[in-house]
Amino acid sequence: MTPTIAHVTISGITPLSHSRQHDEPKLDGESHEAYDKRTWRAKLNTAVRDGKPTIVIPAHGLHQAIAAAAKYSKRQIPGQGKATWTAKFTAGITLLEDPALNIDPATVDGVTISANADGIRGSGKRVPRKFPIIPTWTASFDVLILDPIITREIFEEMLEMAGMFIGIGRFRPEKGGTNGRFKIDALGWEDNRKMAA
Repeated sequence: MTPTIAHVTISGITPLSHSRQHDEPKLDGESHEAYDKRTWRAKLNTAVRDGKPTIVIPAHGLHQAIAAAAKYSKRQIPGQGKATWTAKFTAGITLLEDPALNIDPATVDGVTISANADGIRGSGKRVPRKFPIIPTWTASFDVLILDPIITREIFEEMLEMAGMFIGIGRFRPEKGGTNGRFKIDALGWEDNRKMAA
């Protein structure tokens, strides 16, 4: 089976912020606050592309955003009763690589917020925590469309909803935040479905 491929370019309409869990070693006697201040850039998702470090968007994060948009839409599949598109976008698409932003991690600034000490909203004590923030960003990537029921029109609709209502990264709209919203700049569609016998 040769999957259909969506060639996508998106750009941020709000800043992007990462909050990757990392295991940078702690210095002897270092406080949580000092550790966070020293290692905040390690919260970025990064990779090496063409011999240079770059910030990337985790492929699973983008995939989850599109699947969450399908669930958010509550749109039903024509001719399939009450079935919605959620399962089709959960299992029927995939990204094979983390899309690169082509931004050097060393150039990124941070923002300090008042965060819950244990990371659970409303749980009690708040402490200052620093997170990387990327004001302007764009990414190009391919999405493999494994389920042939997913057309260009429905894919574009769910990707658009993902950008507006779900978002990606820390403090995204899906979690009540404002970061990580995006718009579609380009969508190419390589339809590899075969004619039914």
